Amino acid sequence: MRFAVKFLGCKVSQADVMLARRRLLAAGHEEVPEAEAELHVINTCCITREAEAKSRQSVRRSLKTAREVFVSGCAVNLRSAQFGEIDPAVRPFLGTADDVATAMPGALGGCADLEQEVLPRRSGAGSTGAGSTGAGSTGVWSGGRKRGFVKVQDGCDCHCAYCIIPAVRGSARSRTASAVLEEVRRRVESGQPEMVMTGISVGDYRDPERGIGLGELMFEAAQVAGVERVRLSSVEVIHVRDSLLEALRSEPKICPHLHVPMQSGDDAVLSAMGRHYTASEYLETIRSLRDALPDVNVTTDVIVGFPNEDEPAFQRTLDLVQAAGISRVHAFSYSPRPGTAAEELGDRVAPDEKKRRSRALRGLSEASSRRHRAAKLARRERVLVDKVADTQCSGYSADYTRCYLPAGAAASGELLDVAVEELYADGLRVRAL
Repeated sequence: MRFAVKFLGCKVSQADVMLARRRLLAAGHEEVPEAEAELHVINTCCITREAEAKSRQSVRRSLKTAREVFVSGCAVNLRSAQFGEIDPAVRPFLGTADDVATAMPGALGGCADLEQEVLPRRSGAGSTGAGSTGAGSTGVWSGGRKRGFVKVQDGCDCHCAYCIIPAVRGSARSRTASAVLEEVRRRVESGQPEMVMTGISVGDYRDPERGIGLGELMFEAAQVAGVERVRLSSVEVIHVRDSLLEALRSEPKICPHLHVPMQSGDDAVLSAMGRHYTASEYLETIRSLRDALPDVNVTTDVIVGFPNEDEPAFQRTLDLVQAAGISRVHAFSYSPRPGTAAEELGDRVAPDEKKRRSRALRGLSEASSRRHRAAKLARRERVLVDKVADTQCSGYSADYTRCYLPAGAAASGELLDVAVEELYADGLRVRAL
């Protein structure tokens, strides 16, 4: 069977669909471009209503060319019936990533020796189905990718009032460090020198065998032969612990970029959201992070239009973004999720007001990003090239700033020392040294 895979939402969704991809390849099926595939495998997202809608749209688009569409992931675990009703050719798969990835080859009549289970199974997987970040559908082909997304844990115990993810992902659970490090070795051998540690609540990581935490895991991953960089996808501010700060401070291969969701800068809103910190505690932690690593690049998520967010509360969010020196903000408009604690609060902020607040945050973010990049002019950076095209090539600096070089300046996977010469709208123009 010729197949193609794609995902919606976060990097965990990407890691999950890549597991399904590996299982299908191991079972003897052939990966081809999306337009040529008889089977499409889609991992869905339900973090917002928009993400759910885009997941269903992606399925409908796939039906234009595919004979079968396998769908899995958070939106399917939440409401599988909505996907099964789209078309008889759509097949929803409930459960964990490992359940789904194991079932897919068998569903196609293939068999092969499969990898060991990624995470312990959880009871009740998909039990709500009978009833980071919504993102568009993204195709996946890993053959040329130089950044490997390594899922180290799944599930979440935070139970934020607005979030449905614990219902569809379950409680926090971690892979063994030995399994993670073995995956890192395999990825290096396949040509991926940069590892991105990811999970639903990655800061909850705790090795079930040795008890080491996230900072120690990242430090050990950096010691694997051939690894050039280790970075973190996202981490809650309550999980920016001393061991993580020590790893960032002591190991040069661990990238000086942390995405630390803020969600709001107002204490009353944070309390209603069920977040486990105050605005001052968030700011204090970010300042401690900068004390440990002065050049760290901090980015964040903010939810606008939560039911009890008034104009002064929103202004406090803008103030905290500035005080914390955030270089980029991903703004999301609040939408009630059925089954969450916040659903009973309703949706009190008008859509136009949510859009206005989002625009204000984006404007602040663009100005902050420009200042962050302007500070790099005439400096030297180290760039891992991950995109090569006829017109230019590009890659990320250690602190996750996109850098552009002339066509032919580097090969994919090359790690270059560069000089920063000019600001671009979304990055920097650099030249190889």
